[in-house]
Amino acid sequence: MDNRRERPYVICYLAVSLDGRLDGFEPDLERYYGIAARFEADAILAGSETAIAAIERYGGVENTYDDGPVPELAPPDDPRPFLAVVDGRGRVRRWSVFQQAPYWGRWVALIGEGVPRAHRDYLSARNVDILECGSDRVDLDLALRRLAEVYGVRRVRVDSGGRLNGALLRAGLVDEVHLLVCPWLSGGSSPRSAFVADDLAPDALGTKLERMAVEQFEDGAVLLSYRAAR
Repeated sequence: MDNRRERPYVICYLAVSLDGRLDGFEPDLERYYGIAARFEADAILAGSETAIAAIERYGGVENTYDDGPVPELAPPDDPRPFLAVVDGRGRVRRWSVFQQAPYWGRWVALIGEGVPRAHRDYLSARNVDILECGSDRVDLDLALRRLAEVYGVRRVRVDSGGRLNGALLRAGLVDEVHLLVCPWLSGGSSPRSAFVADDLAPDALGTKLERMAVEQFEDGAVLLSYRAAR
């Protein structure tokens, strides 16, 4: 069954080393974000681990509750995409880091039903929208459909680590994959690959893809673009 009809189109876009890892190399960030803008996504989907890492690394602060100035909501015609964070247990607490950045026009927490009232109150006080999408873990299919239903989201770009990518893959929710392969080899045994998921059963097959395009750059990087074969 084609489950794309009632949910947004999902695009996974990552910069990886030649051996498919997310660490141990330095991508050209201007190129990376220039390519990201091509996808014209209505929403950017991130996982809680990626969000917390961004708070600590780029925000330079701990992931603790904050009571700073609350930003006003952008007008309905704001062209910027939403930031939607998959946060089933309510772990992301320093939303001001994202609200102070100019990239997003609205912020949405995708949470589980067990998230405490105090955390929900914090989100509401900071003008972070709440969508409850499952119990302990967020039901990704439901979350995507709710984004479409509530906000009219049609295209989602995933900006996250391997675990969220892997969960989307196993749920059959990936429509396109774009890998910016950088001319580096990282190595390593930790799960820092582009798609982290449980191993397939011995006789099972993965997700078959169809090539869309290959784009080469002078420094040796290559952009590989594929769509899921349905």
